[in-house]
Amino acid sequence: MTLILSLIVGILSGLASKPFEDWGQQHWPWTVILLGVVAVIWLILQARADRVTVDDLDAVAAQLAELVNEDWHQEAAVRHLDLHAGLVPFRWSLTGFDEGTVVDIPTMMDAFEASASKRLVITGAPGTGKTSLAVLLTLDLVKRRTENGTGPVPVKLSLANWMPCEQGLLKWLEEELGTQFLFLRNKGKYPPDTIERLLTTRKILPVLDGLDELSWDAAGRSDSEAIRTNPIEQINHALVRLPGLIITCRAGHFQDATRDRAPIRDAKQVELRDLDPRKVVDYLTGVMDGLARWEPVFEVLRDEPDGRLADALSTPLMVALAREVYKDPRTRPTELLDTSSFPEAEDIRGHLLRRLVPAVFPELPAQDRRDGWHGADVGRWLRFLAAGMNARELPNIAWWTLPQLAGRRQRVLAGLVGGSISAVTAGLAFGTVGWLKWGSVTGLLLGVVAAAIGGAGMAVPAARNLPIPSELQFGWQDKWQTMILGSMFTALAGGTSGFLLGGAGGAILVGSVVGIPLGVAYSGAQPDATVRIGSPRILLRRDRRVVVFFGLAYGLTSGGVAWFLVHPLFGVIFGVCSALCGGLLYGLPWVLALRSAKGKAGVVASVHLFLFTIVLWPRGKTPPPWKLMDFLDEAHRRGVLRRVGPVYQFQHVYLQGELGRSDT
Repeated sequence: MTLILSLIVGILSGLASKPFEDWGQQHWPWTVILLGVVAVIWLILQARADRVTVDDLDAVAAQLAELVNEDWHQEAAVRHLDLHAGLVPFRWSLTGFDEGTVVDIPTMMDAFEASASKRLVITGAPGTGKTSLAVLLTLDLVKRRTENGTGPVPVKLSLANWMPCEQGLLKWLEEELGTQFLFLRNKGKYPPDTIERLLTTRKILPVLDGLDELSWDAAGRSDSEAIRTNPIEQINHALVRLPGLIITCRAGHFQDATRDRAPIRDAKQVELRDLDPRKVVDYLTGVMDGLARWEPVFEVLRDEPDGRLADALSTPLMVALAREVYKDPRTRPTELLDTSSFPEAEDIRGHLLRRLVPAVFPELPAQDRRDGWHGADVGRWLRFLAAGMNARELPNIAWWTLPQLAGRRQRVLAGLVGGSISAVTAGLAFGTVGWLKWGSVTGLLLGVVAAAIGGAGMAVPAARNLPIPSELQFGWQDKWQTMILGSMFTALAGGTSGFLLGGAGGAILVGSVVGIPLGVAYSGAQPDATVRIGSPRILLRRDRRVVVFFGLAYGLTSGGVAWFLVHPLFGVIFGVCSALCGGLLYGLPWVLALRSAKGKAGVVASVHLFLFTIVLWPRGKTPPPWKLMDFLDEAHRRGVLRRVGPVYQFQHVYLQGELGRSDT
């Protein structure tokens, strides 16, 4: 597409440019005055853009409530959770509640809302359902908020990537909300402090999962620093600005963390207990086919409530694994009764964890493997993923961080790609201008120097940086000041080349051809304003659109100018190089025109992901590039992964650990 459109633009430029160049040669002083007027207009628009009207926070909160309700209902369905049926009943004990025994989630939420502090800590052993309960409480609270039309919006977030020693809780909440609710970062529609005001005006009730996954290490810190960076201290400090809080933590970890420190102030506590074996039997009886093959298992659970099998199936996690592993009527759950193969409860748990992936991704016949998900391939990919995450202590499967798992080869390849594209483009641009203006020797020397500086200047950050996905999409809402700035920047660069080659007329011609289209491109680039929750696929699709949009904008304009000023063949070559440079690399135009602080210089995120699969796919470590996101989606749909906003996680840290240990 870039090649074809470069030809079209080049031909049209050649036909229409000569009269325009002659006009520019005669009237260039007026053009300079016009540019000055444009600069003044831009300054005025920029000053006005800083005075954004305050939006209705209640309306924003209502939008958030709708999104939370829709997103977590979908996720609850994928996780087989239900507020009324089909859920292994939780057993819990209460601390601080006056109501006594809680029989269901709505009753618990009645007690929660009746409490003055609205602060709840959910504790329990691993696998007892803390995360599941947090999801169900989120759904119940958002349902109440929707029915009443008032109150804070519960937003469930994972604490896995919070670094208390580097960032306060409120600041972290702002960033997480901005990542999950992309539209709130659109400064053309919302004031820059919208997320902060949602928090400080008590319109967001955080539901924080995984307090035990944080680093509590205070080694090497002074007493005051240790207190200030302690997660519970930071939570207590932030609670002054929040309408309430729900947080999950392993029971032992929470007890150790609060033994010598103040607990979370005024918080009620719910501790999840082991499941009653009789309830487990009732649940499996209602959801499994072929009950005859389960009868021996049910008999042991009833007769030996303190035995190893009842111990192994004492948590919702293990019951859910047993449900998936033995869903196929051809499987034999009675193998769990074999004491020689599974002498201890821990052996049964390990067996269920290891058998989950083969159960949900079975082996396929050779003729079906091309279009299906072959169990052996999927198991190998997941084991590699889990082992890499364990080794690097990565809590989430964020596609833009996956290239870390490829190691040095990935970084070297990214550096080569970024450096070579930048070097060729810079060398052609400066070398051609020097050749035509001052001769071949000067042109060659200038081209080599420019290529060396441009290549090294981009290769180093491309190898070192791992940018996050672009936060931009394309639209046309109140972005004229950005368009003018982008046009001025690109027109200046193009006009300088045109002046050296063709005087004032050439400067006006080249500046117009380059500046206007790129200005339009920059005017359309803005933070995503679509009212939706960010998902991994949405972020990847948006990043790729930015690559295509800016690649075409740079390639067509640069190729058209080179076609007219130098030669048609050179126009095609330079247009393609500029398209690659403008689309695949973060560079100076992004920083100046878009002020993208998080758009680190180097190769864009989606290209890093492509290089990651190119490095590892031949070694059988990942799916091919065109199937990677489909694979993650399918693993989520089949219950191996769970989705939290724009990232995936393994269904449980136990599953991640077991898969990582089994990787060879």
